[in-house]
Amino acid sequence: MIDPFTAFSVATATFNGIKKVVEVGREVQDVYSQLSQWAGAISDLQESISQIENKKPGLFEKIGFQKSETREAFDTFIAKQKIVEMEKEIHHMFTYGALQHLGSDGYKEFIQMRRNIKAKREKMIYEQMRAKIKFVNTIKDLMLSGLILIPSLYVIYIIVKLIYDAGATAGRW
Repeated sequence: MIDPFTAFSVATATFNGIKKVVEVGREVQDVYSQLSQWAGAISDLQESISQIENKKPGLFEKIGFQKSETREAFDTFIAKQKIVEMEKEIHHMFTYGALQHLGSDGYKEFIQMRRNIKAKREKMIYEQMRAKIKFVNTIKDLMLSGLILIPSLYVIYIIVKLIYDAGATAGRW
């Protein structure tokens, strides 16, 4: 699980880095690099919020809460509001501010980069989930085939032994 405090700190630090890079007038590549890092941090923060909101304890896990419901709700609210504020400020930078020279195409490119990062991460997560399921199913199939194969071999052994013993007592072997 992603630590929400760490994700929030990284998102804020990266956002402040974007503002500095823009203020100093760095190259477009530097700005996009910072924006890409920020988008990744925001995705982590949103996933952290989602994990907190959707967390279900395990069957034998002791249920306990580190924060009061009021504090957790407030922290989540603040994080969501901060994301909205940062996104508005970035949009403003592209529309009216220091990144205006990149225009709406620059903003669209940034949004597309963000979508690509999100899609890439989701793909990785789903591929890992599928690999885990495949691994578990393979182990289960091996165990099941072992449970079927061992008794089957034992039955064949008993039949062969009975035939052999019958032949040995009849004096045929």
